[in-house]
Parts: sequence; structure tokens; C-alpha cells
Amino acid sequence: MAFNLQAFGAGFAKKLTEDLDTERDRITKLADDETMVATRQRLAKQAKRDEEQEIADNLVESLSLYFTPEQIEDIVPRGKIAVAHAVSKGKFYDEKGMSASSMYTMPNNDIANIDTANTTSIGDVSKTADVPEGMGSVPFASSFKTTPPTKEYKTIAAFQVSLLQERIDAGTDLDKIAIVDAKEEQFFAQASKLENAKRKPEDDKTKEVYTNSERSSLITKAQKLHRNALDLSVGLRGQLIGEYQGSNKLGLAELNAASYLHTQNTNVLQEETLFKEIVGMADNAKVMLNNFAIKSYSKVTKDNTFESTEALKEAVENGKIKVGQNYIVKAPYPRAGEEPEMRYSVGTYVGSSYKNIGVGYTIKNGEQIYTPFLSASLLSRNFVPKQ
Repeated sequence: MAFNLQAFGAGFAKKLTEDLDTERDRITKLADDETMVATRQRLAKQAKRDEEQEIADNLVESLSLYFTPEQIEDIVPRGKIAVAHAVSKGKFYDEKGMSASSMYTMPNNDIANIDTANTTSIGDVSKTADVPEGMGSVPFASSFKTTPPTKEYKTIAAFQVSLLQERIDAGTDLDKIAIVDAKEEQFFAQASKLENAKRKPEDDKTKEVYTNSERSSLITKAQKLHRNALDLSVGLRGQLIGEYQGSNKLGLAELNAASYLHTQNTNVLQEETLFKEIVGMADNAKVMLNNFAIKSYSKVTKDNTFESTEALKEAVENGKIKVGQNYIVKAPYPRAGEEPEMRYSVGTYVGSSYKNIGVGYTIKNGEQIYTPFLSASLLSRNFVPKQ
């Protein structure tokens, strides 16, 4: 049988063409499959991004319940953990009747100071999650309150008490004291700014901004701080015990506490009720100092006994009498319708540190004048000074 080369060539060519078509179809199918997989992956990634973006937008919307737009713009670029932390803290302070927005402005506050070094971006939160419009500068949660300042004041008061406890805990550690000093300086500046923003020109100072508990805690901690500063130990009944028993240091510590609180109240909330408490503390301290001076006049040395007010003032100028020391001085004592009588009196030198709480002021010829000497009592006409 003869071999038909032409038929063989035609058959081979047909088979080759069919094989090429099959390979082309296979490659096309693979390409379609790869395109489909890529499309699915792209859609899955987009869905994940959309989901993350929705979470981010929801968190930012939640932030607007507690923080101002400016604060939100500061928080959201820090990432998911920082945003979630801020929302959690916002809810925490709101449930306590406090303002997270005000707390966020406090130095080293527990909202902003979170370790975000290892956090990841929350979607594109820093790029596309905008601050909700129409919120103004007041957090949404505060817009329902009939007395807007209440939460801000309560927040400041709580931070103030906490800061005072930090100062007590710092003791004599200079590094810790420096940290507290810096925080206190920032606190005063920010709290004053908040107070000035909240207080209207027509406001008076009669509104209460501390709860009774907060005010009591503030006073107690201030007393403890200044007793510690003088190394005082106080018994259950408020009496001095230990090394300084039988001294007037407790009265001085009370004056220091009153002066400290007066400065804070003047710089921050200016609450009239606290001012009255401070005056009460100062009056109590003066009674304590005067009682001690009267009881201890016989122990006053001849170096602290003076024949004139001028001699007493000169001793102070020369540093011979320190704050808190008792003195005896001879001076004219006015008598109605008669010539002044020269009499000895006993008192305590208090310096000029307590002028802000009214200590040292006296009435002379119907006019209030200041003196750094707290006169306790006239001594007997039979008193004879030590020689």
C-alpha cells in the first residue's frame, strides 16, 4: 500500500492546530481563573477595608460623645488602641459625672498617656474619618446637662485631690517633688483657662463646685501634707504626739495648709464655700497659736523679750526671731478716755506668709493695718521680764 505523504501532512497539520487550540484554551482558562482569584482577593480586601473604616467611623462618632473636635483630631491619628482607650475612658468619666474632655486637658492624664508605640492604624482613620459636623466645641454628652460647668468642675476637683495625694506620697524625694511641681503648674494653667471660659461676667462666687466629700478630702490632704512637712505626728484626737509634743507647730501647719488651699482656690475655681472653710482653718490656727503663747509665756527667753515694738522689729530684721517663735513686748495699751498704759503682752511672730488668709491684720484707730505679729494676750501688770 503506497504511503500518502500529502494526506499525512494534512492530518499532522490538523492535529497540531487542534493541540494549539487546546493549549490556548487552557492558558485562557488559567488567565481567567487567576483574574477571578485576584478579583475575589481585591473584593475581600476592599470589604475588610470598608469594615475597618466603618469601625473607625463608629469609634470617631463615639469619641464625639465625650471630646471636642480639636481633641478628636488629636486622638484619632494615634491608632485603634488609643481611640478605643479614649472612648472607654470617656464612658468611664461620664458615668462618674465627670468631663472626659476636661480631664484630657490635665497634665499627664490617663486618657492621652497610653503606650501606642506598637499599635497599628485603624483603617484610614487619620485620613478619612472626619469629626462629625454640628458638634461645636462642647462634647455631645454635655449638651443635655442643665448646668454645663458641673462636670468640668467635678473633673478639676478630682484631679486636684489626686495631685495633692501625689505631693503627699512624694515625701522628701526631690525628683518626685519636681515632677509634681511641673504637673501642678500645668494643672493651674489649664484649670484656670477652663474656669475663665466657663465663668460668665455676671456670675458670682456663690456656686459650689466641690462636693462636700471632695472639699473635705482636699482640706484633709492639705493638712496632712503640711503636717508631714514639719515632721508632725498627730493623735486620734488631733493632738500633737512624739518629738514636737508641747510645741505650737500644729498651729503653724494649719496656717500653712490654709494658705496653700487659698492659693489653689484663688488660681482655679474660686469657690466661696472653700474660701469660708479656709478662713475657718486660719481662725482655728490663730486660736491654737494664741493659746500656746498664753500657756507658754513663762518659757519665753530674755532674748525674745523686748522693751519696745521697735526693738522687736529690729530683732526680726536681724533674723533673731523666726516664724512661729513666741515673744514678749512692752508697748502702749490704749484705754478709753485715758492715756495709753505701757503693758507687756505675749504673742507669736507669723511673718508675712499668711497675709492672703487674713492673719496678722489688726484694727488701729478704726483702720485695718497689717502686722507680722500675732498678739495673744496682755500679761499681768505685775509681770517682770527675765533678766
